[in-house]
Amino acid sequence: MRADEKSAVNDLLKKVLEEANREELDVLEQLLNGIRAKQTKQSRTYINGVLEYKGGLTGEGTYEAEIKLNPFIMNPLNIVHGGMTATFADTAMGTLVNDILGQDMTSVTSEIKVNYLKPAAGDTLKCKAIVVHKGKNLCFVTADILSDRGKLVAHASGSFFIVPVPKGLTKNSSM
Repeated sequence: MRADEKSAVNDLLKKVLEEANREELDVLEQLLNGIRAKQTKQSRTYINGVLEYKGGLTGEGTYEAEIKLNPFIMNPLNIVHGGMTATFADTAMGTLVNDILGQDMTSVTSEIKVNYLKPAAGDTLKCKAIVVHKGKNLCFVTADILSDRGKLVAHASGSFFIVPVPKGLTKNSSM
């Protein structure tokens, strides 16, 4: 980044900090923490860093993940934005598929469907994903998104193309 570009970003940051209310400071801190998590390789993606995404395999073909809710992902009704719920489901399902593939293969979303059942609010959301079918070229996964009270707030399904890892990348690099 050129010095003039950094200066412009610095000026914008100063202006935002001078005029920010408490919620805006919280959102800015969340975004900066997400960027820092990616920079320090504590997170594979910016969005995972911003969401404080944590997840892992829980059995053969099953995966659970959790995110912390924050003002950045809330809509004007103070519930989780539907697009963020879909992103969370897609990330958990896609991570599950990638985790069950060999090191030379990865996946990309080919289709996702989300049914929103209840407003998502509280402190956290949990996603439980299950592989329904794994073929040679396509994997089909479902996921339940639960509130921190264990209530089902959304159900998702997704199809994922199975593809070779692009040359020059590894599964644990910038994918």
